[in-house]
Amino acid sequence: MNENAALELADTDANTDSEGEKLSADAVLDYLRNHPELFLDHPDILDAVELPGPPQPIVSLHHWQLRRWRHRALRQQSALDQLHQVAADNAEADRLLHRFCQTLLGAADRSSATLERLINQTFEVDACRVVPVNELDGETRGLLAGWLDNPLPHCGRIHDTVRETLFGDRLPQTGSAALIAVPAAPASADRHVVALGRRLPDGFNPAQGTHFLEQIGELAGAFLGLSTARDDS
Repeated sequence: MNENAALELADTDANTDSEGEKLSADAVLDYLRNHPELFLDHPDILDAVELPGPPQPIVSLHHWQLRRWRHRALRQQSALDQLHQVAADNAEADRLLHRFCQTLLGAADRSSATLERLINQTFEVDACRVVPVNELDGETRGLLAGWLDNPLPHCGRIHDTVRETLFGDRLPQTGSAALIAVPAAPASADRHVVALGRRLPDGFNPAQGTHFLEQIGELAGAFLGLSTARDDS
C-alpha cells in the first residue's frame, strides 16, 4: 500500500467517525423532537444534566438561584445517605448484640474463658481478654487507675505495658484497643476488664461512640454474675 492510499484510508476513517458522531447526535435530537414528554416521564435525567449559563461576565440571577438550589439538594441527599448508612450500621450492631445475648444465654459454663470465646465468635476483633482487675500487676493497675475511677469505655492506642499485659503478642504496637470496665455488684469486690483489640490503628478510635461497648460490658457483668441491674431512675 502506497503512502497516498494510506492517507486516503485515514481520511475515510476520520470522516466515518465524524459522521457517526453527527448521526448519533442527530438521532438523539430526532428522538427528543418526537418524544417531548421524555423529561416529564424521566425527570431524574435532569439531575445529571449541567445546563450552561450565560457567557461571562454576565450573571443570570435565575440561573444562579437554580444552581444554589441544586447544590443544596445535593448536600441534603448526601446527608440523607449518611443517615441511611448510620441506620444500617446501627441495625447491624443490634443484630450482633442480639446474637451475642443468645449465645450468652445458651452457654453452660460462665467463665472468663467462655466469655472470651463467645466475643471472638460474635464480633470482628483480633484479640480479646477478660481479666479480673486484682490479677493485673501493680504497674498495669497504676496505669489504668485514672480510667478505672471513671470507667467509660476507652478506645484508641494504649500504653505498651498495658497492651503487653492484656494481649501479649496477639496485638501489635500499632494496633488499637477498646477497654471496657465490667460493672460489679455493690457487694462484690471483683472487677473485670474486657479488652478488645484490632490490628488496624483506627480499628478502635476515640471518635467512635461507646454505647455499644457499654452494652457489651453490662452483658459481660451479667454473664459472669458480677453486676446487678442498673438503676436508671
